[in-house]
Parts: sequence; C-alpha cells; structure tokens
Amino acid sequence: MPDRGKGQQKTTRYSALLDQLTRSGPASVSELSRQLGVSEVSIRRDLEHLEQLGLLRRTHGGAAAITRPGQVSVYDARLLLNTRAKACIGKVAAALVRPGDTILLDSGTTVLEIARHISGSLLETGGLTIVTRSLVIASELRLHRHVRLIVLGGLYVHDFDDFVGAQVEHALATIHVRTLFMGTDGLSAERGLTTDNVLEARLYRMMANVAERAVVVTDSSKIGLDKLEATLAFDEIHTLITDAGASDDFVAMLREKGVEVILVPAR
Repeated sequence: MPDRGKGQQKTTRYSALLDQLTRSGPASVSELSRQLGVSEVSIRRDLEHLEQLGLLRRTHGGAAAITRPGQVSVYDARLLLNTRAKACIGKVAAALVRPGDTILLDSGTTVLEIARHISGSLLETGGLTIVTRSLVIASELRLHRHVRLIVLGGLYVHDFDDFVGAQVEHALATIHVRTLFMGTDGLSAERGLTTDNVLEARLYRMMANVAERAVVVTDSSKIGLDKLEATLAFDEIHTLITDAGASDDFVAMLREKGVEVILVPAR
C-alpha cells in the first residue's frame, strides 16, 4: 500500500513552493531551500515535477510562478494530489481505447492522465474521435492532427478548467460515443458516485446516457466520500479503475453489483 504520509508531505511542500513563488516572485534553488528548510536536491526535484505539471517555469538556477496571487485554481491544486496513482490509472484506462473508437473524456486530473497515455500510434493512425469539455485535455490533444477532436463549449469554469451549462447539455443530446471516461469527487457505498459540484451533477447523467459504457477512473482516496449530490448509481457504470489502496469489502460490493473493477498498482 502506498505511503500516504510521504505523499501528503510532498503535496504540502509543492503547495508551499508555489505559494512562495507566487507571493515573492522568482527565486533561486538555494533561496527556496533556505526558506522552506528542504535540501537543494529535493527542491530541484520538486521544481522539475511542478514544471511538468505546468504550474511553474524553470529559470537558470531557480524558478518563477506562472500565475499571480489568487490565480491558482482548484484544478491546479488537484494536480498535486496522488500524482503517481493517477498516472498509473490513466495508463491502464488508455489501454482500453481501440482503433476507430469514439470516446468522451470528461474533465478532471485523472482523466487528463488518460489523454496523456493514449499511445502515439493510436493518435496518429487509429482514426480516433475524442470529445471533451475540458480545456486542458483539448490543449493536450490539439497537436495530434489525425485525431478528430470535438470540444463541448459553454460557460467556462476557471476553478475546474471545464465548460458547463445549456450549451454543453445541448451538444451532448446530439452525440453518441462508445466509451465515457470520467472521474468523481466521491464513491459512496450507499449512493454511488457523488460530487460537491452542483453545476456538473446533471452533466454526469447526460454523459452516461450518450455512452455505450461508462468507465470511472479515480484514486482510492475518493472511496467512502459521500458528497453533496449523487450523480450516478453503480448500476449505471460498467468499469471502475482505481489503485490497490481500495478496500477489499468495497471492491467485493461493486463486483457483486456487476461492476468490473480494475485495481492498478501505483508504482
């Protein structure tokens, strides 16, 4: 089982780094090491990781923020959480995509990892049609000229980096996809998939209705979280891909309900 304590320490350090750069401006590795009480080796590793996530810009000998104070969104913050598990889950989910597929990639940091792990050959010669309402996922795929990329536009929500509203709902009513890949804020044994985002609850149901199968991707930290509003019951999804931190009882319960559960080692 992954060491959640160490993961939380890293997340706290990442947040402190971003906060320091945002508030005080560009800084050298030695300055950041002194300010945060962390070795320069660790700071360099952290900066490399955060740059890969697109959350800062490396400079000669240090780094600079790419946002102003108050601009770091909920989405950016979620990029820092459980990164290894999300990448492993995304890789396994991406392997489900087949040549000629039409897929719907919902928004979310774990779904983003699916986009990042679709094989190059599929993106170049697989004849894929990919639908999304996520600006960051669209940006991730925009350079692959052989992918038919459809972006569902509407009201842009900065904190979640996605589109919502009547325009998205209208567009969903006109399409059909083979597979929906979606995340969730919570997984409740009693209520199914749950969310605190009331703007999106209706969209989850609509997306599931236009897909032949619904694949939920989420790390095991979401299991047991019963958020404000239920979005989908377990009998409305086909597959759950999560990490091996999921409890045996929860996995057994889902399998009894007919849900395929794929457990991914986070390594």
